Amino acid sequence: MSEAKKRTRAKDEPAQDARLTAILRDAHARLRLWGKCKDSACSRTETCGGDAAQCGARLAPESWAWLTQVVQAVLRGQPQAAAIEAANIARLPYRARRTVRWPGVPCWEPIEFLELHDGTWVRVDQVPAPAAIDPHVVALAASDWLARALRADRRGKDAVRDDGKERKALV
Repeated sequence: MSEAKKRTRAKDEPAQDARLTAILRDAHARLRLWGKCKDSACSRTETCGGDAAQCGARLAPESWAWLTQVVQAVLRGQPQAAAIEAANIARLPYRARRTVRWPGVPCWEPIEFLELHDGTWVRVDQVPAPAAIDPHVVALAASDWLARALRADRRGKDAVRDDGKERKALV
């Protein structure tokens, strides 16, 4: 890779991080995670008083990591549905799933095996299920909010109202 491409990519990364931070801050507000916070200032002002990304990761770790992965994929240019599917697949505790059947032997039930990320195979009943994702987070990621937030972010706006109209940040 040439030096010019490396410099251009390095200049784009802070902008990408700023876009991710703005979108996650808006997601934090829409999910009303400030209501779960133990900080009384957050509850009083009904907004996150600190870093929304760290707060979301503290209050809903699995769901927030999933949402962050979806937003990052969409920012990289993936379609929203593909980003959600990729995040769902990444959450799986295994790489492959195989079923062993014995045709012609009616008394033997099929057995399912999973290939874990380290390459070992185990029975499906020996693998713990991943933690559930909050349905509100899934609904937010699947809604048209994300597309509107990306459009508003590209135009330099801070957030999008519930009715789809954009609002400017108070600066």
